[in-house]
Amino acid sequence: MADYSRLLRVAKGDELADLVIRNATLVNVLTRDVHPATIGICEDTIAYVTDPDDGRCEGRQVVDATGMWVAPGLIDSHMHIESTHVTPEHFANAVLPHGGTTVAQDPHEMANVLGIEGVDYMRRASRRLPLRVLTLVPTCVPAVPELETSGACFTAEEVEALLDDPDTIGLAEVMDYWGVIRQSPRISEIVKVGRQRGVILTGHIRGLGGRELNTYLAAGIDSDHERLTPEGILARSRLGMTVEICCSMHRDNVAEAVASWRQRGHLEEIVFVTDDIPPHELVQEGHLDRGVRKAIALGMSPVDALRAATLIPARRLRRYDLGAVAPGRTADLLVLSDLRSFKVHMTITAGTIVAQYGAMIQPAESQCPPPEATLASIHLAPPTADGFAVRGTGHQVLASILTQRGRGLESRLLPLSGGMLSWEQDPDLALATVWHRHGHNDNRNAVLISGTGLRSGALATTYAHDCHNLVIVGRSASDMALAARTLIEVGGGYVAVSDGHVLALAALPVAGILAQRPVPELAQDFQAFIEAAAGLGVTENPIGLVTSLPLPVVPSFRPTDVGLVDVERQTIIPAFEFTN
Repeated sequence: MADYSRLLRVAKGDELADLVIRNATLVNVLTRDVHPATIGICEDTIAYVTDPDDGRCEGRQVVDATGMWVAPGLIDSHMHIESTHVTPEHFANAVLPHGGTTVAQDPHEMANVLGIEGVDYMRRASRRLPLRVLTLVPTCVPAVPELETSGACFTAEEVEALLDDPDTIGLAEVMDYWGVIRQSPRISEIVKVGRQRGVILTGHIRGLGGRELNTYLAAGIDSDHERLTPEGILARSRLGMTVEICCSMHRDNVAEAVASWRQRGHLEEIVFVTDDIPPHELVQEGHLDRGVRKAIALGMSPVDALRAATLIPARRLRRYDLGAVAPGRTADLLVLSDLRSFKVHMTITAGTIVAQYGAMIQPAESQCPPPEATLASIHLAPPTADGFAVRGTGHQVLASILTQRGRGLESRLLPLSGGMLSWEQDPDLALATVWHRHGHNDNRNAVLISGTGLRSGALATTYAHDCHNLVIVGRSASDMALAARTLIEVGGGYVAVSDGHVLALAALPVAGILAQRPVPELAQDFQAFIEAAAGLGVTENPIGLVTSLPLPVVPSFRPTDVGLVDVERQTIIPAFEFTN
């Protein structure tokens, strides 16, 4: 904070402020109203908020905000920087012009690849940026150890060690909710560490209600960011949960939040978050500002929409110096040229103007190069087409076939030909394979999936929640092998292949999940991947298809490197049963 004595002199008007914003209309999230104001800033702290006719408002730098609004900087209380696929400095350069001034990151993607070293890199690379980055300690590395293999495994010991760092503020999403409810030893001990430390405990559940939801909350985990109906939002709110409303395009829950707001007239327990937001979406739609803008467009009052992205998440994160424009608070401010369309004219963090007219004034630069281990993270020999054959004995196979991208399962008898499963003649089927890539074992597993739309070729990624093994979905063994070899060669990423040709490639050489490139550049590669996938028949979110397929805490059936997981029962079931 600013020098104590000088701050008070500026507040009294006895000394010049460093920055004065005059003639503004203040969006006051504390009192839910708007009013004229002049704001004076001393170093990184707001010294005063006074009437525009106050004559003692001189400053070394003055911003005339006539016709504009001033609001607190936006706070994203749950997100993964890795989902943007760029290193932290490039992420900061992308979100600050959109009004984001604070994020609480959960670096569990890097943790699942490189363990504590991955978390340390994300923390160190996020320091001394104009964007304030708070860190939550990953708890589910991997999400379910018995059912998948990641690059590392966190127990209570690793979590406690990471909590010793002053940058960390709590436990990241505890997604092994069945483990919590059934008191599995590993996750129970991790949760106990958080309770003993008295830190924030964040959650991630899907489909829970009744006594199971009560049990999860009784453990001390009191937030959730899964998509909910207005009734579901109310049910969680009644139990004291912070309901995190996702604003990203493919997880958009804003309309339901607005409906809940209309029913109750307030949203004291609701915060807007982005969770996962890929680079092309960040460029096209914005960051947390997208949620605020959409909520206002759907009828929520601008002040309440802003509260859900400023004051309420600040309180959730126990950062009482943030989230409002008031004396003594940290000077994270936005100057808006239009309130209802939420157009950010200027972003100020810690008293410094960092972005204006939609661009950084001085782009943030790397504070910490990626460790050498991040640039050699794929420990897997390039496979041949033969590696994608499903072999067995007998004359036919009872195949478990994923439907609705893993939300359903059906069984079907398929023929064997020369000891190999024949499935390619059915144009609705594709083969989904998961290859362990971290060097701990030689696991690889396959399952058939229907309804993807894929007509030919293959799609692959090394960014696959949450273990980030190599996932390939394809119609052709040779194209699947080419997709795998291409990603191994460039160090990871996303690729679309057809007829022996690479159609699109988004290379992510840092741990197979990040790139050291500006977001707009990388967004072009992602858009090319989406367009290539559409040309192959996958028109519905091809990134989500390959990225979310192997996550064994998302209902109902998920393929991992260990096998096909029945999520509710948390057991492995056969993908193929060979019969005579």
